[in-house]
Amino acid sequence: MSKLHLILAFHNHQPVGNFDHVLEECYMKSYLPFLQALLKHPGLKVVLHYSGNLLSWIQRRHPEAIDILQTLVKTKRVEILSGGIYEPILSVLPEKDRLLQITEFSRFIKKNLDYTPKGMWLAERVWEPQMPKFISKAGIEYLPVDDYHFKLSGLEEGDLLGYYITEDEGHKISVFPGSEKLRYYIPFRSVDETISYFREIYMRGGNPLLTMADDGEKFGVWPNTYKHCYEDRWLDNFLTAIENSSDWIETTTFSEYHSKFLPLGRVYLPTASYREMGEWTLPSEASLEYEYVLEELQKIIGERSKQLLRGSIWRSFMVKYPESNHIHKRMFMISQKVHDACKINREKGHEALVELWKGQCNDAYWHGIFGGLYLPHLRSSLYKHLLMAESLAGDILKENSRIDHFDFDCDGFDDIVINTKHLTLSVTEKGGSLTELSLNKKAVNILDILSRKPEAYHSKIVKASDPGSGATKTIHDQLSVKETGLSDYLIYDNYRRSSLLDHFVSRETGLEDFAKSGQEELGDFIDGIYSMNYTSKGKDIILSLSREGNVKENRLLIEKTLNITRPNKINFDYTLEGSFSGLFVIEMNISLLGSPYATVKVADKELQIRSKAVHENINSFSLEDKFLNLVTDFTFNEDINLWHFPVETISLSEDGIERLYQGTAFLFVFNLEMQGRKKLWFKMNFGEDKK
Repeated sequence: MSKLHLILAFHNHQPVGNFDHVLEECYMKSYLPFLQALLKHPGLKVVLHYSGNLLSWIQRRHPEAIDILQTLVKTKRVEILSGGIYEPILSVLPEKDRLLQITEFSRFIKKNLDYTPKGMWLAERVWEPQMPKFISKAGIEYLPVDDYHFKLSGLEEGDLLGYYITEDEGHKISVFPGSEKLRYYIPFRSVDETISYFREIYMRGGNPLLTMADDGEKFGVWPNTYKHCYEDRWLDNFLTAIENSSDWIETTTFSEYHSKFLPLGRVYLPTASYREMGEWTLPSEASLEYEYVLEELQKIIGERSKQLLRGSIWRSFMVKYPESNHIHKRMFMISQKVHDACKINREKGHEALVELWKGQCNDAYWHGIFGGLYLPHLRSSLYKHLLMAESLAGDILKENSRIDHFDFDCDGFDDIVINTKHLTLSVTEKGGSLTELSLNKKAVNILDILSRKPEAYHSKIVKASDPGSGATKTIHDQLSVKETGLSDYLIYDNYRRSSLLDHFVSRETGLEDFAKSGQEELGDFIDGIYSMNYTSKGKDIILSLSREGNVKENRLLIEKTLNITRPNKINFDYTLEGSFSGLFVIEMNISLLGSPYATVKVADKELQIRSKAVHENINSFSLEDKFLNLVTDFTFNEDINLWHFPVETISLSEDGIERLYQGTAFLFVFNLEMQGRKKLWFKMNFGEDKK
């Protein structure tokens, strides 16, 4: 007798660096009650994936859940999927890390759940055609991706009721199409409507397979879903309805179905992720146009329009967000060091590998419906683990310092990256600016800030509903605001918020002009090309940058040097030569773990770092962060005016649109009336609070 075969696959993940209280809330609202619901329905089978970071946390904090999982695995009610252990986008990792992340996680699952996985979860379902080779080498036989991938290959809905073979260089794996329709049905449509759709597919005859593969957090963590799934008993009612339909519905697993049924054929999938991801990767104007055109197309040809109109690919996030690209390319540099270190000392090298893999966790490399890259604590977590990996590898390699001069971030402009035991600096010839200043012992990049840029959803803020509307919607349909007046903060930067930026502006320019990104640049130095070179004298490293540019109609030369004189000190020396009357402003953008609770101390004043203020005629100030136990002192050779303001973005997260503090722009303002040469300098000194 034919049946509808149903695979229900649930992916559970929490980013590396997420707050412990968030994991605890997710456990209590979703992960535990979901397992408890499964136990009440012994006739059903499901597929579960927990990312390595989350599974390790559950093992430490809630071993009772591990006991439940072991029971479900032993009774063959649950299949466990492997994947990259710290949930990376596998296709954009160095080749060695792709394979190792999967094999490491498979070993972890075998050790802790006594299960050898044959399938895997693909983070964000980001697929590229060369992937079967390394996936197969990692011992994986099959995985789910979205039906959208298959439709982009020309297949129709009726062609997707099973699985297909794909390959690269003869390395075969099986791919299961996960239903986008079911992602939107479960758990957001009624149980009756969902079962009715199952019957519609069953009535086609044969032994059709439906696969639903989506986030487990939508069962309790997404807005309003805890009440919907557990208090109002949607999940229990759904599972009961499937059990009551056992004469024509059979729940199964990838492993079981793969062993019983032959593939529907061979397919070659294009580079893609799920459909919504393609829209998110687009620039804001293109994303709005995509949404409009898709809506119009759907009126004409219906659902088929989704496979005929596609957005960009995941890698485009590294074009959209240069800050993401910087982290990604630094990760590549560090990966090479770590693997070199592993050749020398395998045991200590593995410790560095684990830190590297944590720094490859996907969430803070991109932004869509979730906060991702916009969340400072997730970005700082990437830097923390990558810097720790680099330091561990450096100790093994016995590198006291290393200087690389090339276009490391592949943006067409040369960079110099200086790495010592204590500091890492990267400078780009574009704007002659600092793009990273990491304190390696603290494992923090104090320039880890995000520029303010337009997002497609900004245009919808005025239409957004108030928080707590009570409706149970898929998270893709939610758009609420967490505070009023957010449209007042929609300010966009005209350049990347790096540091050591050189502005020439009129004396009429004020703090508000900079804060609103409305200052008139009199010079061409912000995006101008600086020449760069470096010298190393003993333990001192001197980095020199220079540019002859225009200020109004006058030629002006800037020469600036960064002198790393001690592990905790950097001297910045400027020489300006030419004619200028007005304000010369050096901009530094600083973020101390994205914490708004650090303080700015100027003379007898102490303000929160998130404050906006003007301080006149000062020659020193300091930043203090108690969490990092870090004091950063700035001293100047002459009195300056210090301006500072918070850099805040308006971004979308699971709970709605919110204002996020990214860091603070510090402006060192020199009032110049010069003909000829002018010398300026300031120093940064890093220390610890001795109180």
